[in-house]
Amino acid sequence: MKIASLFSNFLAKASPDVRVVIDIGSMSIKTVLLEKRGRDICVLKKLVVELPVREEMLSIIKFVNAYIREELFKIIKDLHRVPKKITIGFSGDYLENSIEAIAVERPHKSRNISEEEVAAIFKKSLGEITSRREGMLLVDSFPVRVLVDGYEIEDVYKDMKGQRIGVYIFASFMKKEHWEQFKNLGHILGGIPIKFVSNQFVNAFSIPKVLKANEALLIDVGARATEISLVRGGRIYSIERFLFGGHTITKAIAKALDAEYADADSIKRQYQEQVLPQSVVSKIKGAVDESVASWLKEFISALSLDPHLMIPDNVFIFGGGAFLPELRAVLETGEWTKGFSWKQKTNISFLSAENISHGLLEEAKLTGFNEISFLSLIYYSYFVS
Repeated sequence: MKIASLFSNFLAKASPDVRVVIDIGSMSIKTVLLEKRGRDICVLKKLVVELPVREEMLSIIKFVNAYIREELFKIIKDLHRVPKKITIGFSGDYLENSIEAIAVERPHKSRNISEEEVAAIFKKSLGEITSRREGMLLVDSFPVRVLVDGYEIEDVYKDMKGQRIGVYIFASFMKKEHWEQFKNLGHILGGIPIKFVSNQFVNAFSIPKVLKANEALLIDVGARATEISLVRGGRIYSIERFLFGGHTITKAIAKALDAEYADADSIKRQYQEQVLPQSVVSKIKGAVDESVASWLKEFISALSLDPHLMIPDNVFIFGGGAFLPELRAVLETGEWTKGFSWKQKTNISFLSAENISHGLLEEAKLTGFNEISFLSLIYYSYFVS
């Protein structure tokens, strides 16, 4: 029996409450099987696999694709039912994210603006957005802000008129040769609905809602890069990304010790947990301090790209790289906010999944700074149609 036929046989038995969320990060793939029981979301199964350390991206993507196919096949075979929805989130290593602006002159300016008109502008603009990225394909898009004659609107009212409509769109692109590995995944697995999303978008969309913070600056210190997202009034205003994360610091430690990457990564973990012998600490401390200083310089440069940036009341920091004591200390001081805020003090919080998942999951089965994106994907899977 063909794989597609096997999965099709399970479609009739599918439970509407069972879903799969997959977080494809820089260094690992996390998979969780969920079921909604009443108001509770229950974790039925959680799997984590480390990615092989490879510099060539296509090689990693082929590994990821093969792993996802095999894992989904196992899940469905074991359950004898098909998930209602599969949400796959990609870190910025796999996608190129941007906020694209589209502006359209209305042909009938005296007519009231309708939701259908705004939706049509959004849909028609996707081709234009894609044409701006040679060799890339649009994987996902979401309208984040709407303006009428230059003024942002919260909703389309029945008596609203205007000459010009502007739409800001969060767009996620992937290289064509990389997307070839994923585009037929749903079809191969028997037509299962799969949603591909950007982790940066999902974090900016979900975390403020989970924490009930209408305005926030989100800082995700990942393995290979740091991502910054600004949310105002519940809307994503700006995003930035620079190639500096925990991976860069691990390489600096490896160089200081003349060690292999895997050994240096283990040493960094021990250093973060403060269980590393002092004799080794003294050998890597200079490399760590220098790396953190370089990270801070690039971080400030990234913030400075937005000339109008004003840091909001809440700053949320997460990601595996944020666990490094020196990096955390630099961010906790709040000194870096000078020049970006007129307030004397900003609320700076380091997020850990087990501390913020209680209102979403039945049990706190997600842990650490590096499972925040995982939590965001779960929220997105259940609360966005």
